[in-house]
Amino acid sequence: MKETEILLVRHPETQANVTGQLIGHGHSPYTRDGMRQLARVPRKIARFEPQTVWSSPLERAHRLAERAARLARVPLVVDDRLLELDFGDAEGLTFEEIASQKMVFNYQSREEPVAPGGESRGDIERRTAAFLDELVAAGGTHAVVAHGGVVRAGLVHLLGLSSTDVWAFHIHNAQLAHIRVIDGHGVLEEYVQG
Repeated sequence: MKETEILLVRHPETQANVTGQLIGHGHSPYTRDGMRQLARVPRKIARFEPQTVWSSPLERAHRLAERAARLARVPLVVDDRLLELDFGDAEGLTFEEIASQKMVFNYQSREEPVAPGGESRGDIERRTAAFLDELVAAGGTHAVVAHGGVVRAGLVHLLGLSSTDVWAFHIHNAQLAHIRVIDGHGVLEEYVQG
């Protein structure tokens, strides 16, 4: 019986999260709450006893992953497949700004880009699934620090849900989701706020 444990973690709160700006590959600094989460969550990740901490290359996730790996005394590995969705021309805008510009924005479609020049939900789902399939094949215990889109896609994939179920999860900043995969079947063990 092959077993893999994966802890999916969303980055701490950023200013863009508070203002409602879509920040995919861009940067947004932590808020005061985000700084508190950055101080608290690495200990929770370290208590999970991962053999590896994986991270998006984006600073808002990487800073948390770096602290967690240091505390757990395990390797930190950065993987581009853990990047947030590329919002294209909608990057940095709020939904109100998108509407006022009459920009085509399609977050419901799986295969159409969310905005001109951006990725589709299917793109992020496929790259997240490929990454997680490698972890499951390797087995062991892994912490993955990334973004809301990656965590949502990861939950749907690991739990064997339909891609339409992606909206069944509200992923708060610093949210932790512990999934145990036994012989290819995922079980959500814990879903807690960091």
